[in-house]
Parts: sequence; structure tokens; C-alpha cells
Amino acid sequence: MTASGRWLVAIGGMTLLAVVASVAVAILASGEQEFPAGSPEEAVQHYLRAVADRDTSTAVSFLSADLTDERCDDQHRDALGQRRDNDFRASLDEILERDRVTEVRIRITETYGDPPFDGGESTWDYIFELEQQDGEWRFVELPWPLWCRPQDLPRTPAAAG
Repeated sequence: MTASGRWLVAIGGMTLLAVVASVAVAILASGEQEFPAGSPEEAVQHYLRAVADRDTSTAVSFLSADLTDERCDDQHRDALGQRRDNDFRASLDEILERDRVTEVRIRITETYGDPPFDGGESTWDYIFELEQQDGEWRFVELPWPLWCRPQDLPRTPAAAG
């Protein structure tokens, strides 16, 4: 092999190595971040996975006892079922602890329609409020996108008085 042939083989090998390294980095970087087990951000992440999968029973399992009421089950299913043409992604902004409630602040970007001409997206900040109950993180305010008409929500003793 001539000197110029060895040069070409060396350059080709380095180029191939750079391409393989770039692909490996891209694959590893595209994965979803996993949060520590038992953390409030992990609870929000699992809840949002349930929302993305339209898994109402799993999503509702993250609600505190004060927010669970069978009168709202159909509305929860409707809220998740109506998401069929929407997709979203979320990113963690910060976590704040306030008394017994922990706020998990995230940014949600929701895409909709048929790109490239009939699509769009909306981005907004959202605060999930969670509290530890029986060793599990539970939402103490009804989280996006679940909803329940106010007259269907259970009445707390303070509201009933």
C-alpha cells in the first residue's frame, strides 16, 4: 500500500469513528431523564407518562384522597381521551418546598394539528402541587389536564361550613 493509500484509510477510519461517536451521543442524549425514586419530580414524571398514554386509572392514582371522587371519573376520562390529536413534552424548571406542599414547576409544550401547514404549538409554565401522604407523593390540586366541575368536587369540612 502506498503512503497516499494509508492516508486515505486513516482519514476514512477517523471519519467513521467520528460518525459512530456522533450517533452514540445523539442516541444517549435523546433519552428521557429519570428522577430519583420517591421524589416529587418522579411522581410528576409518572403522572405525565400516564397522561401521554391516556391511562386514566394510573393518572388518577396520583391524586390525594381529597381529590378522588367517582363523580369526576367520566370527566377525567374525557380530559385524557380528548387529547388524541395533541402531543406534549415537559421540562423541569424548579422544585420549591412550601410548608407541607412541594411545588414542581415545569414548562409544557403542546403540539397540535398536522404539520407543516396546519400545526402549531403552545408553551406555558405550570405548577404541580404535591404533598407526601402515606409515604407517596400525591397531588393536592387537580393537575393539568384533569378537570372536574366545581359542584362535583368533594367538599372539604372548611368549605362545607
